[in-house]
Amino acid sequence: MRLGKFAAGLFVMGLVAAGTLASGAAGAQPAPPPVSAYAAPLGGEVRQLSLSPDGTHVAFVTMLNGKMVTVINKLQPAPGDKAQIFPPPDGATTRWVEWMNNERLLVGVGTVEMVNGPTRRLPQRYQTILAVNKDGSKPMKLRARAILQYVDDRTVLAVRADDDPFAAPEIVRMDVYTNDYKVMQAAKQGQISFLPDPTGKIRVASDYNDGKREGRVLIREKPEDSFQTLRTFKDTDPVFEMLGFSPDDPDMVYVASGHEGDKAAVYTFSLKTRDFVQKVASDPRFDVAGAIVRRGRVLGITWTDDMDTIRWLDPEKQKLQEALDKAIPDSRELIVDWTNDGRFTLVRSISPNEPNVYRLFDRDTKQFTFFADTYPNIPPEALGTRKLVTYKARDGKDIDAYLTLPPGREPKNLPLILLPHGGPIARDDLGFEVHSQFLASRGYAVLQPNFRASAGYGHAFVLAGKGEWGGKMQDDLNDGVKWAADQGIADAKRVCVLGWSYGGYAALMGAARDSNLFRCAVATAPVANIPRLYDEIGWSAFKNTARGNFFNDNDPEGLKRSSPYHRADGVNIPLLIIHGDKDVQAFVQHSRDMIDALKKSNKNFEYIEIPNMDHAPSTMQEHLQILTAWEKFLKVHLPAS
Repeated sequence: MRLGKFAAGLFVMGLVAAGTLASGAAGAQPAPPPVSAYAAPLGGEVRQLSLSPDGTHVAFVTMLNGKMVTVINKLQPAPGDKAQIFPPPDGATTRWVEWMNNERLLVGVGTVEMVNGPTRRLPQRYQTILAVNKDGSKPMKLRARAILQYVDDRTVLAVRADDDPFAAPEIVRMDVYTNDYKVMQAAKQGQISFLPDPTGKIRVASDYNDGKREGRVLIREKPEDSFQTLRTFKDTDPVFEMLGFSPDDPDMVYVASGHEGDKAAVYTFSLKTRDFVQKVASDPRFDVAGAIVRRGRVLGITWTDDMDTIRWLDPEKQKLQEALDKAIPDSRELIVDWTNDGRFTLVRSISPNEPNVYRLFDRDTKQFTFFADTYPNIPPEALGTRKLVTYKARDGKDIDAYLTLPPGREPKNLPLILLPHGGPIARDDLGFEVHSQFLASRGYAVLQPNFRASAGYGHAFVLAGKGEWGGKMQDDLNDGVKWAADQGIADAKRVCVLGWSYGGYAALMGAARDSNLFRCAVATAPVANIPRLYDEIGWSAFKNTARGNFFNDNDPEGLKRSSPYHRADGVNIPLLIIHGDKDVQAFVQHSRDMIDALKKSNKNFEYIEIPNMDHAPSTMQEHLQILTAWEKFLKVHLPAS
């Protein structure tokens, strides 16, 4: 139930009011909202909300003049109070904000810069961490590129900033007021992660030998001791990941592990006995492998079933979580922050059929009040109905998918957008997804399959995607189209495949391999030249692992078979390709290669290259350009009426 909007003035708090959600029943489809309603940088117009420990202030990241800025305001502002607004430095994008204590905050900003790569200049991401007081005083750029843990109200464990972003991490304990630091763990090649205990001592680490495709989990009793091997693992083994320490026992950790079955679960694990103690959380359908950690202590277990889920270890917080869930029907309430005294709790409401909404619960008054809407300009009547569906792949494997139906239209013989996710070891879920809602508002049914290799469905499901780029992973997508047509939902003659990142690759492969199934294809930020990707992976410290997990090692002919660039002759439908020229994850050269191949084959295509854009838009203007191009292309090649 959507109960408000994030109004002008950057801060609003209104009492919860009753409301209803448009059902999407048959009838005339409402006029779609403007493209700009959907075009905030991915995640919405407000995000990363954080309460000061004493509950007097709130900080968050929001969109102002098309860019994301940091805002700090009183939680209960009086008339005339003004928010502090901190824009990022020129050329940077605000990523996150967190309170260090009641006075000082840390703000993460990102830039993309061109660096000299192995064979040419390449884009590379950098993170800068800024410390500032809530009134704007004492600003400082920390000599850190990542925060491992908040140790106390003044110091953090951090990865020290280095001119070389690929350098081995040096772990330091740093004062966020002075920038002074003490080295806690010297840089060592091969060590890839560290887990500090609540006192800030590094008790757990891991390293990895890519030549052997083998890693180790390392532990030690005291910081001055040498690390000892707890266990070794192969890159294809089930997960074994230390999540954080027990709030009560300094020798007990929480571990995500797949040792008891195909699905990962979370257990307590004793560093003294070096064995599992108790299963804490599991799900019969999904991996359970995440945690909420504050200052080294695990406070809750997280996973995604069909939507994000939290199970709190503290009984009182879990009781509050369940009460909040009951307070708002048809949504799931997730506690995201709270004050030290427990009076104020910040909650994110997620739902299949409406954008995320933030609310504030006041324990003293028992009021649950509206705070912010992530997409305030999308009216309820423009929202499509979203649901879970399951179908059989041609080899019998069950595939979950999420179907979004356009509002106001009968779900029969609709034009269909097949929208595969990126990753590919990622997944879609049932929560609000802006691109499917944008397309549904334009009259399309949208199908998002979690094809084999998608994360969260167990170890075997991920391994089933090995070597299947352009093969069974692509078959799973096509089988979803057949299912939608067999159900009468989709018109099999009016289907377009549209994707981003790996989804963009799948769109290109659909156009090259299966043009007979689609009217058109749209690829945003895709990889296209798989032999090129294989070579690029060779620049990584984990080249053997990545190549083996994705591509059955070095099979030149197999790489070409799975490469849209090498199969451009098979493209017989209109194709739109969009790419940012500073894409760090899928280099723009992939799209340029594809365009060259399409030109040589005299194919029908459009190409848009967006200057200075990374893999995803960081400004409203970038996202607006992408969505506008999608809409224009689809109107021509897959009209919805």
